[in-house]
Amino acid sequence: MTPKRSAIQSIYAQVGALDWAAPNLDALADVLRDLGWLPTGPVVIDWTPPARLAEADRLTIEALLRRSVQQSASGPRPITVRWNGTITS
Repeated sequence: MTPKRSAIQSIYAQVGALDWAAPNLDALADVLRDLGWLPTGPVVIDWTPPARLAEADRLTIEALLRRSVQQSASGPRPITVRWNGTITS
């Protein structure tokens, strides 16, 4: 498994992503935008990039996470990301 695929699968495991979720960046964006299968309430994602993850992939995933935090803030499942063990929103 590639480091990017592994990173995406780690996020999917934390949010209980459904089986249709492909381990690619477009599907990750879709999953983080929806989360309708989860109960209402906060969603916390732990994000520590894998050591071998390419810089471009890390930056893209982190941009998706930041956008998801902003877009979900006033919704029923607000996302918080724990960046390398530190909670920020």
